[in-house]
Amino acid sequence: MLRALRQQLDLSQGQLAQRVGLDRSYINRMEAGERGAPGADVILLIADALKLGAPDTDALLSAGGHPIRALVTLGLDDPTLLALARILTDETLEASARASLRTTIDTVIAHWGKSREAPAPGPVAKRARPSATTLPTAGNGGSR
Repeated sequence: MLRALRQQLDLSQGQLAQRVGLDRSYINRMEAGERGAPGADVILLIADALKLGAPDTDALLSAGGHPIRALVTLGLDDPTLLALARILTDETLEASARASLRTTIDTVIAHWGKSREAPAPGPVAKRARPSATTLPTAGNGGSR
């Protein structure tokens, strides 16, 4: 994948290596699959040097076994992400409440996409839309 992206820009391995500050042989071994996956920091340097957009950057990160750039940037210990993950995987919470949260998140993502003139991320668009419900609260009989 790296080779194809590099060649689309008509860059040699040496030119890419120079842009990133790595040795040409390192780039060669990565493209040939002769070394383990580089760290997310190296992949992000390469993505920036190639001026890749989010989809290609995320594909490179994924190929290297790393989360998407937004998660790398925020960190997997981001309190908001952790809270969302816990809620969305909490099997003691009614499925309708989790579906309602997903609907709310999808609405925010759709609005963000329109305001940024960017499409919503793929996984959201591919997921079946749950019916609209409300999250339980202390006042309407919810347990959590």
